[in-house]
Amino acid sequence: MILDDAGRLLSVAPRERLDAHRLVEDFMIAANVAAAKALEAKKAPVMYRVHEPPAREKLVALKEYLATYDVAFALGQVVRPATFNHILDRVGDADFRPQVMEQVLRTQTQAYYAPANLGHFGLALGSYGHFTSPIRRYADLMVHRALVSAYALGPGGLKGNEDFERAGEAISALERRAMEAERDTLDRYVAAYLSERTGEVMPVRITGVTNFGFFARVEGIGGDGLMPVRDLGGEYFRFDEGARQLVGEDSGDVYAQGQRLDLRLVEANPVSGALRFELPDRRIEPAAPARGRARVIKHRGRPANIRHQGRRK
Repeated sequence: MILDDAGRLLSVAPRERLDAHRLVEDFMIAANVAAAKALEAKKAPVMYRVHEPPAREKLVALKEYLATYDVAFALGQVVRPATFNHILDRVGDADFRPQVMEQVLRTQTQAYYAPANLGHFGLALGSYGHFTSPIRRYADLMVHRALVSAYALGPGGLKGNEDFERAGEAISALERRAMEAERDTLDRYVAAYLSERTGEVMPVRITGVTNFGFFARVEGIGGDGLMPVRDLGGEYFRFDEGARQLVGEDSGDVYAQGQRLDLRLVEANPVSGALRFELPDRRIEPAAPARGRARVIKHRGRPANIRHQGRRK
């Protein structure tokens, strides 16, 4: 969010990610691993950053989703971080790569803080604490104090009565609350920025599909808005949970997670941060001859990014 000196919103832009950022992150990860192993060597308490492997039900959902793109995924294998990298390698530069990447992310569990070392699945690390991080967290402070005590580095160490398990639960809950507050703040900023552009047709990407409609995010700006299923037309739309898509019973129109299309912004509420969209004028291409293939919806003369086969029965 680009603000002026008075705090007024000037513009919204994606955060730039440089090689320097990646280098700093690599150093931070190395420091976090070193701190955890240093405390383990002294048999001292550690506040770990725990990221457990995906639950089986999420893997089953991923398998069903990948099948809609004819991408095989075996459930019997031992799932490692490299397993998901191999999936993306097989997908390559296909049009549906962003959808698959997003679904892979949704398959992952949420990380949390705890004194029990269950490893960090996403980073493929056996011992991972938070010794340093972009935003100073209380978990980092506990690791610092544990190092001071374990290596007799001076005052400021642990007092001896810290409940790491209880503290980890509290820190994890507060972290989730802070993330929600951050998302709400960004949504309100985006809605305020877009409130002067209601009525415009803009490029969006579908970020979530439910039985009552789909959520879409404005490309390059952010902010999620609802496209209610009741506004998709007079026909009935079937919700395919496995494929994360809505399918028109009569027309065969498909709205799928990750799809890019153009929508008209009809409401932007700066107070709630809510956006609402509607379909612009559109025309439907004739259905492709291949069985199960969805029709292509064209918006403003540009085809939506739907080129995969329908779900296998």
